[in-house]
Amino acid sequence: MDTTNNKAARSGTASRTPLVQCKRFPAYGKQLMEQRLAGLVPCNVYCVFDWNLARAFSRVVIPDDLATDNLELRYLAGLDVTLAYSDKDASRVIELAQAILKVKPRILNAFALDIPQNIILKNIKGEVFA
Repeated sequence: MDTTNNKAARSGTASRTPLVQCKRFPAYGKQLMEQRLAGLVPCNVYCVFDWNLARAFSRVVIPDDLATDNLELRYLAGLDVTLAYSDKDASRVIELAQAILKVKPRILNAFALDIPQNIILKNIKGEVFA
């Protein structure tokens, strides 16, 4: 006996329906989104991979276990964004920078804490270098 009320599920077409993948907020991302929706604009947001970095500033902490394409980052649109990272996370920076550039921040900087390589990925004129 079929107790399913969903016609697509009963007819067997449900498996052909594409699933919408929900994006997840990184730590503190939801609070930044709420602030943006309330009309508040932080002067700079730090994106970090380590909980101990940029604790005194507006920041989001990117978890190790979450793919970059699954991150909700729309609240970074139009903002000055700085990626602050250490050597152990350097391999993740370009992928995250590309995801952030998709939401069009005003400026995107990458700041290596223990590597002598700091780069500007998008400047105030909108020129993208990544």
